[in-house]
Amino acid sequence: MEYKYYRELKHNYLIAKDLGLDKSNCDSYQVRIVRNGNLKGFVPCDIRTINNEYFLYYEINSLQSIKDRFSSKGMGLQQLVRLFSDLKAALESLSEYLLGIENIVLDAGSIFTDLSTGEFYFLYCPFGNQGKDFASFIDELFDLVDHDDEAAVEMVYTCSESAQADAVLVLDLVKKMTESKKQVDRREEKIQTQELEAPSEDYLSFDYEEESLDEDYQVPDKGEKKRFAGKRDLSGKVQILFAFLFFGLLAAMVFIRMNFILSDEENILSVIVMLVSAVTGIVAFLSGIKDYTKGSGKLFSHKNRKAEMESDSEDDDLDDIDIYDNPATEGGYQEMPASTWDDYDYSEENIDMDTYKKPISVSSGLKGSDETVVLSMEDQGEREFTLYSRNTDKTLRIGLGKLPLTIGKMEGCVDNVISDKSISRIHCRFSKNAEGKILLRDLNSTNGTFKNGLRLNPQEDSFIEEGDEVRIGRICFDCR
Repeated sequence: MEYKYYRELKHNYLIAKDLGLDKSNCDSYQVRIVRNGNLKGFVPCDIRTINNEYFLYYEINSLQSIKDRFSSKGMGLQQLVRLFSDLKAALESLSEYLLGIENIVLDAGSIFTDLSTGEFYFLYCPFGNQGKDFASFIDELFDLVDHDDEAAVEMVYTCSESAQADAVLVLDLVKKMTESKKQVDRREEKIQTQELEAPSEDYLSFDYEEESLDEDYQVPDKGEKKRFAGKRDLSGKVQILFAFLFFGLLAAMVFIRMNFILSDEENILSVIVMLVSAVTGIVAFLSGIKDYTKGSGKLFSHKNRKAEMESDSEDDDLDDIDIYDNPATEGGYQEMPASTWDDYDYSEENIDMDTYKKPISVSSGLKGSDETVVLSMEDQGEREFTLYSRNTDKTLRIGLGKLPLTIGKMEGCVDNVISDKSISRIHCRFSKNAEGKILLRDLNSTNGTFKNGLRLNPQEDSFIEEGDEVRIGRICFDCR
């Protein structure tokens, strides 16, 4: 099934062509059902006539194909289960109108997802199967699944084995896969329950043996800790209150001295009162802040107490010995005299010599003794192709050394995030062909991708060379 992407005002269309459409088959029952938009889980479709030729217009708007969506970050177990669940709902929607499931286009480039809701939408072609069979589609999911998610890989592998069986019903197989959602939910609920019931690591790791604590120290319970913290909290607030009262008395004495005529004895008494009020207020304020902070903090941090005790003991031991990581032991530490360091074997068996680059020898001699040698391309090394922005407050640098590279503003879906309103959530992708040339493809973005001032057609590759200007949204980049 051949596609062409087309943008009309604020609408994005996927145009299907070369289907052999004519006036006779455009009035069929299947076409009328598809055009009315009664099928749930399918992309809305319309038929248009251009130069006496009929085309299917699928309105995709902001939807992204799963091929583009999961090219950077693979499909996890939850997303895979959601895909099968939405496919099951779409197949059941077809059965309501007595339509065959063979007309669903099962192709990674023909299945779309809503980036906001995570829902999946499918294409329905009313003129026969234009995509791959179900077994081939499952095999295609191997390239899209997150290989670090073992559960997701296992699900795809199981589904692939079942799809290879003869006389297997697609709807039954999809229903079987959707049952995994309940298993996932039960497993997550069980894990959460275990986390709630299990004691914390700090509680388990703390040593409550008598010798690890001071003789006068007793482990308080939760009620004691709360009461003690509350007392410290209240004490701090009272001291802060008294501090403000003393500051108020100080301000009153300053007001009296400035507005009234005092005798010598009254002047001396007012100065003494001012000094006492200032000193007492400052002391009460600082002490209140200290008590309030301690009352609100973690007063009984057993983990910190144990760490301090261990650090003290380690400091005493480290005065006499050196500790090193013995490669011959399994991750353990051994005590070793400092003199043994001189006898340690630094041969190639213990050092990975391949990690070191070839040394560069530079020598100085008499003036005019050596000639300048022109370096070859191998000596200069391959320079990474890089994009530099030139209309931003801070220069954005995008290295194209590791391709493919997807650019957009939606974290978790792209390789390089650019937070700008003119950038689509999944905007464009840089890749490399078999000849090593860099290709740029617009991923049906809203504001488009431009090369040297010309807007690229969606889903079409364009070569990028040094010196080209690339504009992504409203941000211009120079290719160097």
